[in-house]
Amino acid sequence: MKAASHERWVWIELIGFDNTESDFGVANYLDTVGFIPQSISLLFYTPDFVHAHEGMEREWILPMEVCSYGARPYGKERNRQEWTNFQLRSLVAELQKHGVEMYCSFFDIYQFHVGETLRASKWCAAHPELYEMRKTGEAFSAINPLRRFKDGSYYEDLFVSDLIRVMLDYGFDGYHGADGYTSPRLSLAETDYSDDMVDQFVTHSGVELGTGLTANCDGDPFEMEKRADWIWNHKRLEWIQFHGIRWAQLWHKIMPALRKERKKAVINTAWTRDPFEALYRYGVDYRLLADTGVDGFVVESVGASLSAGAGETEYEPGSEFMAMLLAIKAYVPNKKLICLNAIQDTNEQWDALSHAPTVLERDIYSLSNLYLQDRTGLSRCASGFMACLGDGISRDGWNWISKRWNSGFDGCPGQIVGASMVWSDQLLHHSLEDYAVTRNWHVHKYMNELIARGAPLHKVVNIKDIQETNGSILVTHLHLLQGDELQSVLAYRGGPAILIGNMTDRISGIGAVAGWGVVCEVNQLFCVIRDRFGEVAQAFVMEKNADDEVLEQNQLAAANDDISWIDSLYFSPVTEQFLSTCVQGMKDHTNAPKVLRNVDFIRTAALEMAPNRWRIMITNLHMNYKSAHLDVGRTIKNINVLTDFPGIPVTPNGSQFSLYVPGRGIVMVELQFQEEL
Repeated sequence: MKAASHERWVWIELIGFDNTESDFGVANYLDTVGFIPQSISLLFYTPDFVHAHEGMEREWILPMEVCSYGARPYGKERNRQEWTNFQLRSLVAELQKHGVEMYCSFFDIYQFHVGETLRASKWCAAHPELYEMRKTGEAFSAINPLRRFKDGSYYEDLFVSDLIRVMLDYGFDGYHGADGYTSPRLSLAETDYSDDMVDQFVTHSGVELGTGLTANCDGDPFEMEKRADWIWNHKRLEWIQFHGIRWAQLWHKIMPALRKERKKAVINTAWTRDPFEALYRYGVDYRLLADTGVDGFVVESVGASLSAGAGETEYEPGSEFMAMLLAIKAYVPNKKLICLNAIQDTNEQWDALSHAPTVLERDIYSLSNLYLQDRTGLSRCASGFMACLGDGISRDGWNWISKRWNSGFDGCPGQIVGASMVWSDQLLHHSLEDYAVTRNWHVHKYMNELIARGAPLHKVVNIKDIQETNGSILVTHLHLLQGDELQSVLAYRGGPAILIGNMTDRISGIGAVAGWGVVCEVNQLFCVIRDRFGEVAQAFVMEKNADDEVLEQNQLAAANDDISWIDSLYFSPVTEQFLSTCVQGMKDHTNAPKVLRNVDFIRTAALEMAPNRWRIMITNLHMNYKSAHLDVGRTIKNINVLTDFPGIPVTPNGSQFSLYVPGRGIVMVELQFQEEL
């Protein structure tokens, strides 16, 4: 196992500091935090921060919307202050004196309220030709950095120039590419269908617009929507591929300019999406972005805020975000991933630290204990956390956060108890083509649904490395695997293999030779579970009736991709019986802890920290306290509780123990087993 460590980042606005103090409140702030963050990203809200920059020849006052998120008038500790360019430069230098790397960040949006009055940042308001354009012809109030100015020049060229000037003038160490500068704000099914973006698409891809469609229809909502629907319905994959390349082209311009000045960059992932949905929904290919040379990704793993209902959402993304982090790390294994930890956001009106601490604690321990298996051993998917947002948190609050960050990253497991999800880069793109036609599940969807049902799935391995690993593996989309990748799965003997796929003639032939004993129709979903010797231990298919198939066809025809990021895409249904049987099969073929009580709510993740020593994280999905009664299959010598709750000793009973877990919370314990003779 690679050496354990974690990075501690903070995302904060200027309102978190005090320009009436000689050191801008830096010493007091860091004393309150209780540690020196590796990096602080200052959030300046709007692109005007770079484009309306007036240089450093004289002192001038920054726009109010730069001084706090959306120009909010006050925070927990102070009112919004007027900051000058000179003061900002000195603040950056003061934090750097303490060893903090300083990043700048801002969104693609530019509108804000002052009282009841809606205002707009001046530079952005003067360039409506750059606004993201819905397919209905309605401009969305956000800059699309892939657009061109009226004279045909690319916005990105000006952006790079202005960004470098600002970074040099203020002395920033790096650029934190935030929402809107790493992905569109709306989905590709909805935007950007302006004449500009369609012309770029046609020029790049060579696609000819269908009969009756025009290249120039800005200002004509009917014609624009007709053109947009034709592109999405008939040239969807080309549209997706085009955007993946364009976002990479943007960052291929940003990164050399930053490197020339010895600056760094990290970039946000696309709207909490895994590699598949980032590509399908937003045209963002994490691998292409990684290849631009960025230093890492800030993963939008903001589960606590959503679980607590921020923005009145009804969304519980715990297992979804765990699966997302596993998938992203598998796809870009050489890039560090900093998890965005949803602490609080005064402007967006949510506070997980105050109102949902059990959920916040769950996120910290869950996301810090997901792993990648490669030829060198195990490594954590996450490299650390970024506190979002970092102003107005008390000393006790920071102590609470820091203690849990440290505990989450404490120790180096030798093994993860459970199965390894097998990842294939090729499969990602095959799944994209498949989903566009069938709406069949992709790898992340399987991981999400299986983890949610209690599957012991907390590790991912790239298919090229599976012969170097051992233990149970899970493979989905067996029918889409090609050549050597399929053969490596079929040849695996390092442990049991859970194989899921849709029946095809090719797979039927393989199964007949191997003696799988699966009898089903073409395209029917099946699962084969083999033991470590390749012998079939269990095989089953998903049963559907004629009424289900008619309903599915109607739903498929009505599927809509023009939806919010918090809404799920439509997927062809997989029955609960099939999923439950898959999960039970995974449990039966691993030595993961067995849940004996409250099985609908209690989930576990077990790490082998050393021979005869396990660390187990026990999660409760229910709103109320639930008792977890577990059987770990080995005689327990003693139990050490690693979390504040429960505050009493937990006594083992042979191979079993029980404790209470708080609502939507997590408890972490460490078991010492009796020596086996």
